[in-house]
Amino acid sequence: MAKVTLKFPNRAEPVSVSYQLDGEQFSVTSDSGNYEGSLVLTGPGEGWLKAGGKILPFYLSQQQDELTLWLQGRTYNFNLVSPEARRGGGTVPGGVGGGDIKAPMPGTILKVLVQPGDSVEAHQPLVLMESMKMEMTLSAHEAAVVQEIHCAPNQLVEMGTLLVKLETSPPA
Repeated sequence: MAKVTLKFPNRAEPVSVSYQLDGEQFSVTSDSGNYEGSLVLTGPGEGWLKAGGKILPFYLSQQQDELTLWLQGRTYNFNLVSPEARRGGGTVPGGVGGGDIKAPMPGTILKVLVQPGDSVEAHQPLVLMESMKMEMTLSAHEAAVVQEIHCAPNQLVEMGTLLVKLETSPPA
């Protein structure tokens, strides 16, 4: 069973969470209870949770030590504070991370800060978007070259929409 410590914005103390993934079955244990169900991944960091007789769509993204979970129309933000989480190479379970930048939730593109051919550094802002009256900056996960832009200002996008295609290894 893996463990991670999360800091919720509205709590003084971090919360220790243990999780186990066995095929499509998952179990999560924290101080607020135990949860079990099945998990269907439809892409990196996105899919469906089946728990308690409900099917819940989700999208999970990580930028540095910040974790954003979009679940059933609500957004939850956490900070990863445990060494176990940082050892994973900057990604969370489900393969979040990597090159391409996708919309973490439905929203409106406010500004595109890069163009195809631009070289970007890790954590460099690429796109500003707004969702649920919250503005967010989507940044590069690692140094890369912008290959394609798939969004424009004022465009409405769905959760998981590819916004920026990045090439993370230098062209040969």
